[in-house]
Amino acid sequence: MSTPAGDRLTANKLVIRRIYEEGYDQEDPSVFETLYAPRFVHHSKVIFDVAAAGAGEAQSMRRFHQAIPDVRFVVGTQVAEGDFVATRLHIYGHPVGDYGPVRSSDEDFDVEALVLFRLEGGLVAEEWLYVDGGN
Repeated sequence: MSTPAGDRLTANKLVIRRIYEEGYDQEDPSVFETLYAPRFVHHSKVIFDVAAAGAGEAQSMRRFHQAIPDVRFVVGTQVAEGDFVATRLHIYGHPVGDYGPVRSSDEDFDVEALVLFRLEGGLVAEEWLYVDGGN
């Protein structure tokens, strides 16, 4: 039987999964505005010319899809403890434009990342992104 703390950890992991599966893969901007805290801070963001909080994450998603129309975000292992969720992420696609570290090329964009999130009351409050590889 699940404990309330276990339920919260599972719920936090589902929030992060929704960001990638519904927000990024299905290009649903409402996910970002619904799941990000108003004072959200992205500590490792490489793109700085976007709005704050969820609106900025929605802008990043749209620009990412312009640069890589077929981009996919595959959620791997997730570990949750307290208010934190660590997520292993595989991002891949075929770039046709430039956006941040993405450059249009004949080579596939293919990276593995570790993303650490801190949630407050079920909303994403902070994020750190660590990327390994990529073209």
